[in-house]
Amino acid sequence: MISINRNLVSSRTDSPVSKSGDSAAARPDAPGHVRYPYLSSTNNWELSFISVSPGFNRNELKSRYDVAAFDEDDWHAYSGQQTFAYVTRYLSNPSLSSSWLLNAGAGVYELRFMQWKEVSLDLFIAPVRFRQYPICASVERLPFRSNTFGAVACVGEVLGYCDPAAAIAEFGRVIVSSGVLICDFGSSRSIRNWFDKSYGRAADLITAEYNRTPEKTWVYDPSYVDSLLAASGFKIRDRLGTHTWSALAKRLGLSSSAALSLQRHLEWLRLPSAWAEVTTIVASKT
Repeated sequence: MISINRNLVSSRTDSPVSKSGDSAAARPDAPGHVRYPYLSSTNNWELSFISVSPGFNRNELKSRYDVAAFDEDDWHAYSGQQTFAYVTRYLSNPSLSSSWLLNAGAGVYELRFMQWKEVSLDLFIAPVRFRQYPICASVERLPFRSNTFGAVACVGEVLGYCDPAAAIAEFGRVIVSSGVLICDFGSSRSIRNWFDKSYGRAADLITAEYNRTPEKTWVYDPSYVDSLLAASGFKIRDRLGTHTWSALAKRLGLSSSAALSLQRHLEWLRLPSAWAEVTTIVASKT
């Protein structure tokens, strides 16, 4: 699913950075200026000034995510496969008003839809350094002009590492009318959280397992995220719940591998999506 494009973007004239954009931020090794006509000129491009959200240590995140590649554990690989299938279903055709796609919080994953021009944005530069249109910035303060993108995909539970209110408001600003937003997040109403203090909270910082090590992440009540989307001018079109049987199995004390095996064997018997560990939402800008 990942493809590294090593062509320098400085030679392109159709990309979303005017001469106001500093190539050191978009691609540190590119000569001269990268041309992205939709970039705002009001943003600070000094990488060291990009902050992280409360509850996280920048150095800890950097050690995990400022990398060009890494091996995903089976649990999150399954989540990614389910979400990518969902993204593919809804991004099969570009918007008539804009063919620019923002991969927000791209990390090491590139969506690679041929009909879209994909901008890969990440908090760290290593994952996106050699992409066709790389940008290093925070989803909470996007360096793009308003009404730029036909679609934004913010998946891989990126919202669990940022302020969702700020990020969703920014998505609402940069997406064109009738454009599509696909985002996912950990749900505080997952069956796995039943009888825990975090269950049903609008937002809660929890410690989960990622690549066999503990990692902090925010989980949200889906109704809270729904309200943020509505406030930013989005209408929800569809939603997907990932990890239902597996979340129940984890609640009952099974290992991650056993829980995932159960999930795969019982895919045919759907549990309510409201019980899912990960919620994916498709919304349109009104």
